Amino acid sequence: MKILSGMGRNVQQTGLHLCITAVLLLGEGRGRDFPGSLSCLNNYVTTVSCTWAPEEPVGDGPFHLHFTNLWRKGQNASCQLTAGDNMQDQYHCTMHLARQILETDGYRVSLQGNFYGSNHTYVTFPEYSPRLHIKLDPPSNIQSNITASKCRIWWTVPSYLDEILQYQLQYKEYSTSWETALNKTPPSSLPQIEIEGKEFRSGVSYMARVRCKVSEIEESYRSQWSDWSQTTVFQREGTKDVVFTLTSWVAVVVFALIPVLGSFALIVYLGFYLKIQAFIYLFIYLF
Repeated sequence: MKILSGMGRNVQQTGLHLCITAVLLLGEGRGRDFPGSLSCLNNYVTTVSCTWAPEEPVGDGPFHLHFTNLWRKGQNASCQLTAGDNMQDQYHCTMHLARQILETDGYRVSLQGNFYGSNHTYVTFPEYSPRLHIKLDPPSNIQSNITASKCRIWWTVPSYLDEILQYQLQYKEYSTSWETALNKTPPSSLPQIEIEGKEFRSGVSYMARVRCKVSEIEESYRSQWSDWSQTTVFQREGTKDVVFTLTSWVAVVVFALIPVLGSFALIVYLGFYLKIQAFIYLFIYLF
């Protein structure tokens, strides 16, 4: 009977502990369905940008995101989510980490806020790996140089990333829209590309831009395309194509006939001169 009584007390204590734990977890939001979806992208340097899209109204907040580093103490960050100007059903925030992101970094990401008068905390990502959620900054300092035979375009990216990146370049005539642009993929991870000069019309201005992401062959990373870079403008050297008009053809014909007309005039002059000379000699002989 004592054994059963002891077991009963243990069961009661265990049940009490479970109830307390359940209340604590419920108060922090664990055990609840997360209200909506959260996306956090980083530039793989120090910046993380997050977008939260609630599925239903959540109140006036405030709402905060907290990034807790799982492996390095003190390397935490947070930001306040604010509603977008044009999209009231989405909240955004950007935070800057104290140190550059490493491949081995991991964070616990939690959303804390006042939901219609009740404070709740939701663990949105138990382990957020920055290397799997990358959107790089666009390449900078894009420049170009073009001759009649070749166009070279180059740009700048962080040196520690240049070996694992891939690029997409677009170019178009200056006066046309980007919907008409042609795409080029550089053959290597070098931040440059060369294009045959014959692909550009002489005398016409062109614009080019480039974007980047971590190469798809890098299996330990996941990356989206960056935004497009600023543009560079260039124009092919060389002579414009000659278009013959009617006036041009007349000029060509006249210049071609000048020698012929000159020779004909000389023959007429000599014939006329010789006839006069013969007439003079005949007159002298008769008189």
